[in-house]
Amino acid sequence: MKFFQYIAYLLYRLVIFGYRITPFWLLYIQSDIVAFLIFRVFRYRVKVVDKNLEMCFPEKSKEERDQIKKKYYTHMVDLFLESLKGYTYPAEKLKKRIEYDDLSIPERLYAEGKSMIVATGHHGNWEWATQTVLLEHKHRFAAIFKPLKNQYISNFTVKCREARGTHFCPIEKSKFVFAMREQRPMGFVMAGDQNAPNLKRAIWVDFFGMQTACLHGIEFYAKMFNLPVIYMESRKVKRGYYRQYVYMICEDPSKAAPGEITQKYMSKLEEVMRNQPETWLWSHKRWKATKNPDGTVDYGKLYKNL
Repeated sequence: MKFFQYIAYLLYRLVIFGYRITPFWLLYIQSDIVAFLIFRVFRYRVKVVDKNLEMCFPEKSKEERDQIKKKYYTHMVDLFLESLKGYTYPAEKLKKRIEYDDLSIPERLYAEGKSMIVATGHHGNWEWATQTVLLEHKHRFAAIFKPLKNQYISNFTVKCREARGTHFCPIEKSKFVFAMREQRPMGFVMAGDQNAPNLKRAIWVDFFGMQTACLHGIEFYAKMFNLPVIYMESRKVKRGYYRQYVYMICEDPSKAAPGEITQKYMSKLEEVMRNQPETWLWSHKRWKATKNPDGTVDYGKLYKNL
């Protein structure tokens, strides 16, 4: 198994080198071709995307949802290829492609000597955002992530990401990384918009009018260490260019009711998705768990025949 993983790693490194010398105009021509193939030819998770869009935007016509779907596949491939190129793209040039809006909130928290949780979602270009955040913010940053199954590729991507200054911590060791706040103000980057595998620890909130099981980590650590929670939006301006926006979610978690932080986070995520729906991961099976009116939970019901 490790032999095949290593071969895959070598091929991956070859691809990374190829995109190091590939200009952006050629990258997007390749992206258009790949997007056409996976959408029109291979039909990658098209039924899942259709199901998610239908559940979230029942007020839109089929034609409107189809337009979002088409744009989504283009953005998904853009994101993948941009991420590959970003690993070797000079930081000072990458900075010009990721602009930050008003940073008064994190600057005030830093002046007060406070660490924070930076809650975000899988929209825009979160890869570039985590690689450029230190160029604009005074906080040091640590991102919680789920390692890839291929250990060689996972270690390589972490090395590339950390070369820009942000520390990356595997999710299974996340409780230890918060000790870094004792040395200086930290920003702990966490994305909680994916399916919650552990329903016993999940927090149920309203999301697009549906009861949705959410990962507990953002709220759990915010309350444990009384860390302010901000939301960072990555908005696509045009191909290869993004703008980051910062919002306060919860200033004092000790005063928040159970589930309040998670609900505010998911409500902000919903707002972001409604404003630019094509940039979120619609091919992800977000609603594997559904709650019935009587309180019972079904798992896999919505995607059973897909």
